[in-house]
Amino acid sequence: MEDNKDTLTNVEEEKVEETTQKTYTQEDLDNSFNAGRKKASHDWQKDEKYKEFIEWKKQNQTENDKINELIQSNTDLTNQNSSLTNQIKLLEAQIQVNNSDVKKEFAKFVTSEVIGLTNESTDFETALKDFKKNNPQYFGEVQIKKVQTAPNLSGAMHTTTVNDIFNNLIRGN
Repeated sequence: MEDNKDTLTNVEEEKVEETTQKTYTQEDLDNSFNAGRKKASHDWQKDEKYKEFIEWKKQNQTENDKINELIQSNTDLTNQNSSLTNQIKLLEAQIQVNNSDVKKEFAKFVTSEVIGLTNESTDFETALKDFKKNNPQYFGEVQIKKVQTAPNLSGAMHTTTVNDIFNNLIRGN
């Protein structure tokens, strides 16, 4: 009978061992996996070829960054150049218009109109000459003189300017 008790005790101990086996959580599995991966990557990073590859990658990235920076700088300079070129053309046009005996109050208008007339076949000077020929009212020193005609005592028509009228008023005539 005592042999039976020993057998029962051994069976109970096995059951206890079976029930006390640890169950692993997802966190335990992740930690174990990450530890193994970290050790493997650490061993791999000690390799000289890997170090050479990383250095080459950094150098290549630096060169690509420099190329991209140069391309961006070139684009910016091209835009600035075209903007400055347009400003120079506008200033040259304004100088030519001002030298063409245009009335001061119409200088900007004439400049914009003549620039609108320029194209591949017509340069600014030709367009300005054509505009000046077709629109003389914007050029030269044209003075408009108002003339008042009034009969004088002799019965003849005498032309009197506004200036004459004011002079006579000032003098008391």
